[in-house]
Amino acid sequence: MADDITDNDTRTELDRVEAQIADLRQTVRDLRAGLNDAGPTDPQDRSLVLSQAEEQEAIIGQLERRRDHLRDRLGPG
Repeated sequence: MADDITDNDTRTELDRVEAQIADLRQTVRDLRAGLNDAGPTDPQDRSLVLSQAEEQEAIIGQLERRRDHLRDRLGPG
C-alpha cells in the first residue's frame, strides 16, 4: 500500500510537471510571436524578449529532465 501512495504522489507530480511544461511552451510561443507581430522594435527591447524566451526554454529543459525521471520511477505502463 505504501507503494501505491508513492506511485500516486509520483503521478501527481508528473501531471504537475507536464502542465508546467505546456504552460511554459505557450509562453515561449507567445514571446516569439510578439517579436514577429510588430512587437518591440528597439534592439534592446527585442534582446530582452529573446532573453526571456531563452530563460523559459532553459526551465523547460530542466522540467523535461524532471519529467523523464518521474516517468522512470513509475516504470512501464
